[in-house]
This record gives sequence, structure tokens and C-alpha cells, in this order.
Amino acid sequence: MKKSITILISCTIFLLIFIIMDIIFFYYIVFQEQNVYISQQKYINPKEKILVPKYFIKLNKFKDEYESIIKNHLRPIQNQNSKEEPILIFGCSYAYGYVFDNSETISYIMSKYSDRPIINRAISGWSIQHMLYQLRNDKQYFYSLKPPKYIFYVLMDHGGHFHRLFYTNFPNILHSDYYLTYKVKNNNLTERKPFLNLYYGFAIPRHIYNKIVKNYVDKTAFIKPNKKFYDLLILHFLSINEEIQKIWGENQIENAPKFIILSFEGNNELFWKNKIEEEGIKVINIAELIGKKNLENQELGFFEPEIAGHPNGKLWKEVIPKLKEIYQDL
Repeated sequence: MKKSITILISCTIFLLIFIIMDIIFFYYIVFQEQNVYISQQKYINPKEKILVPKYFIKLNKFKDEYESIIKNHLRPIQNQNSKEEPILIFGCSYAYGYVFDNSETISYIMSKYSDRPIINRAISGWSIQHMLYQLRNDKQYFYSLKPPKYIFYVLMDHGGHFHRLFYTNFPNILHSDYYLTYKVKNNNLTERKPFLNLYYGFAIPRHIYNKIVKNYVDKTAFIKPNKKFYDLLILHFLSINEEIQKIWGENQIENAPKFIILSFEGNNELFWKNKIEEEGIKVINIAELIGKKNLENQELGFFEPEIAGHPNGKLWKEVIPKLKEIYQDL
């Protein structure tokens, strides 16, 4: 009995020490992030009050956050009153236009070259799997639309989207939700269910886990390309294409939407491009499209280094006219 009490007391002390360390670590990261945010605030909203995130343990399920995100954070629909077939855009902060005014976004600039409704379904921090999730789980919305003429996915370079295919929680430990990812089961993608909720609720384990993921992806995707990794990437795009056909193309294949990936990828694009183009998905490398080798060269002015290196309206004003030359009915 005495031994059991000693063990219980020891475990309690250890847990208390760990929680204190975890809280200190959490607010250390908060301090770092706040400094970055403050430095960017003049580009975002100088009048916005900066809120300090509260320490948390429990992580929220993605499906519980989805409806609120879609309702409150999407960009406005451009050419909303047009009767033409719409254009859908998916992606991350590159497509959303992270911190930029709406006039700098791909959807706004595309609307200046198209009479079609432009519906931007991108959200900062999302990735390829979030497009798949929307098509699988928000069918009622997509059925309500006219069949789109074009569907674009804006693919960030490998430093962002490829790692995100593996995260259990968002790479920034200040986020309080599980990060949506899929695993392969019987050659199909099934949503990865949250596990060890309490463990991943702590900041230190979340940080360690994300470092492990980044290290794994760096090795398997870029240092020594791994077929298993690229098979997962390809399966995501093929699964998306399958959902597009289910919603809009099953009975009218000839009029099915054109699915186009606008890629910021570089040398590793060949590992997956040919395979998915065999299935009718078009991949357009943005650098090649506009004839520029290094898009992030500051002299070109396409990216804003002060705000996490995101593409601005100047880039999209180069890209969209080139797309219009290829797809004249854009």
C-alpha cells in the first residue's frame, strides 16, 4: 500500500512538472509567433488587436471546425450574378491570398479575365486533402452549383503541401485542432482518426511529432525520392478527380469540368506529373507558364518576403493572361 502511494505521488509530481514545462514551452512559442505577427501586422490589419492564444490540452476534430471555417473565412465569390458555368479554385494560403487584400488574390484577378463566377474555396493552412474532404463531405453545396467549367488547385512548393499530407496536428502548435489527413486502406484514402488525444494536446509532443514528420518527408520526398511517398501524393489527386467525376461527370463525360493543377513545384514534379496526366488531370508549372525560372527572386516582385513569402497580385496578373491564351473560354 505504501509503495503504491509513493508511486502515485511520484507520478503526480512528474505530471505537474511536465505540465508546467509544457505551459512554459507553449508561451515561449507564443512569444516567438507574436513577434513575427507584429512585424507583419502593417501588411495585415494595423488596427487589429493581437490576441494571446490560451494554453489548451484538448484538440478539436476537424469536422467540428469545418462548417465555421467555410462560413466565416472564404473569399467572396467574384462575378456572383453571372449565369455562366463557374470556376472553382482550391488550395492553401497561396490561393487564398494570405494577408493580402482581396484585390491581390487569384480569384479576383481571374474575374477580370472571365465572365464566369469565380468561387475560391481555398483556406490558409489547408492542403490537397482538404479539397478531397470538401468534395466528399460537402456534396450538397457542390450539387447546388452549375457544373463548373474549370477546377483549379494551386499547389504550393514541396516545402508546404507535401509535409501536410502526414500531420496529425497543424505544424504550428498554437492551433487547437487535429489536422485533417488521410491514410491508405485497400488502395483508397480513408480519413485518419484522431488518436492519443491527451498526448497530442500537449505542446511539446506536438512540436516533436511535427519535427519527425518534416524529417521523414524531407528524406523520402526530396533527399532520396521514395516511390511510396509519391504514390500517396498521386492517390490524393486521383481520388479528387474521381470525386469530381462522381459529382459532375458521370453522365456527361464530354462536359465534365477540366481539373487543372497550377504548380509551384520544381525538380520533383516529374515524379508525379506524368502519372496523373494519364488520368486526364492537367499540370501547369507556373514558372514555365510565364517563362521565369526563379519566381521568388525579389527583383521580380512576385513574392512578399515580409509576409512569409506568399505570391501577390503581381504574379497572378502574369499568370492569368497566359492561362487565358491556353483556355480561351476561361
